[in-house]
Amino acid sequence: MINEPVDLDQIIHQPVRLQVMTLLVSQPDNARVAYTFIQKTLDLTGGNLTMHLRKLRDSGYVAIAKGFQDEKPSTWVEATASGRRAFASYLANLEKVLKWVPPLKPEG
Repeated sequence: MINEPVDLDQIIHQPVRLQVMTLLVSQPDNARVAYTFIQKTLDLTGGNLTMHLRKLRDSGYVAIAKGFQDEKPSTWVEATASGRRAFASYLANLEKVLKWVPPLKPEG
C-alpha cells in the first residue's frame, strides 16, 4: 500500500520515450542500438525520434554516437548507467502505483 506520493519520471513516462528506454535497457550494458533500428521498430519518423532522443540525452539517460559503418554515416544509441537506474526506479514506482489500493470509505 502507498502512504506517500509516487513520482513517475515524466521524462521516461512519455509513451515514445518509454518505448525507446525499454528497447535500450533490454540490451546488455554498453550495447549500442542503431538509430535506424529504433526508428523502424517503433515506426517513428526521423524528426520525432530525434526529438525524443534529444530529451533523453539532455536528461543523461542515453548517449548518442555518430560514426561510419561500411562507409555510410550511422548513429548509435545506448542507455547510460544513469538512464538504466532511472528506468529501474521508474519501474519500481510504477509497481507501487499498480499495487495501490485506495482506502475504504467509512460507512455511515
